[in-house]
Amino acid sequence: MEILNDDIAIWQSFKSGDKDSFKTIYFRYYGNLYEYGMRIVADKELVKDTIHDLFVKLWKNKLNLCDVRAISPYLLVSVRSALYNNLEKNDRKQTVEINENTPFDMVFSVESDYIKKEATSLQNQKLIDALNLLTPRQKEVIYLRYFEELDYSEIAEMMDITIKAVYKLTARGLETLRNILNIPGSLMLWLLALICSHVFHF
Repeated sequence: MEILNDDIAIWQSFKSGDKDSFKTIYFRYYGNLYEYGMRIVADKELVKDTIHDLFVKLWKNKLNLCDVRAISPYLLVSVRSALYNNLEKNDRKQTVEINENTPFDMVFSVESDYIKKEATSLQNQKLIDALNLLTPRQKEVIYLRYFEELDYSEIAEMMDITIKAVYKLTARGLETLRNILNIPGSLMLWLLALICSHVFHF
């Protein structure tokens, strides 16, 4: 997913009531929100319903929404919060209040639409296993940086940490992956890029 230069214009147009801009946002980001949501809870219907309800809420409250510089981080944070709220209401799992100290412990799996096509080789399976050995915060920052292609400043804002902390988490996560896999850093990054490049959009 590319960082879009027209995010501000599209968001402002949507806030003013333009339905085409709203549709653009929905179809452009639905796939990413679905994949992100499925990392929180492996419940397709709950994730789909949550995303649907989120967009309904966005449209109803469009006049009162804040301005955003980048749409993707805003939506990702929104769907995460909405999912945890729904999980708590449905009593499907024990949840905690989400704040800057809450670790987001995603799960990487060959069942993910992101990676199942590239999970056939032994090396790729080892990379998936290694990703799941990272700390929750390392997982999140690696996911946002390489799967969602957010820049460091957007990740910092989304996770409510400093840009320096994002760099540090990323570096430590990549170093951990390299050590687990026992391969050169360049090969590890190539495998990561290969997996992340095969993204399904809805």
